[in-house]
Amino acid sequence: MMLNKIALLSTLLLFIFGANVFAHSHLEESAPKNGEIVTQSLKDITLTFETALEPTSSFTLIDGNHTAIPLSTVSITGNQLIANVEDDLTNGAYTIHWKIIGEDGHPLEGDIPFTMNLPENAAPPEQTGSELSTTDATTADTTADADTETVLKDQAIEVNEASLDEPGIMNYVLPAIIGLIIVLGFGSYWLIFRRKQV
Repeated sequence: MMLNKIALLSTLLLFIFGANVFAHSHLEESAPKNGEIVTQSLKDITLTFETALEPTSSFTLIDGNHTAIPLSTVSITGNQLIANVEDDLTNGAYTIHWKIIGEDGHPLEGDIPFTMNLPENAAPPEQTGSELSTTDATTADTTADADTETVLKDQAIEVNEASLDEPGIMNYVLPAIIGLIIVLGFGSYWLIFRRKQV
């Protein structure tokens, strides 16, 4: 009789915790995307989640020196977080750090790294007695651009690997609890079956 109660309780807990885990609102898409190299001026940032968000949800933009970049007021529209970038971003690595509360009331947070790589305006050549030839100047510019792009791509990859959307500790604890409940449930049923055979 006791084993029947344990089995019933295990099944109920499985449904309760299982529904809670799958109800969490995870990041669906973003603009800019995770690890993207942006080659045009960035005017706004949009994060889209799987479910509607609570009013306290927000995000911040941080540069490679861990300095917060000014954003216009972050607005929430259904399942989206949207903000305008106030100043033009210079070339380099950036990270969007978001914190949300979904409809289920569970807080989640994560990071979206990206890299700005805008083409630099060519400066007018200085008039000197020994000017570089057009071919030499073009080759030098091409080499510099290639080196800059390689460095920025490496930075984006490093930031991407270091700070991918990291789930909170509860996202690991709840599945572990559910797994334990499932094992206890099956164990209880197995003991009941053995007793009936005896």
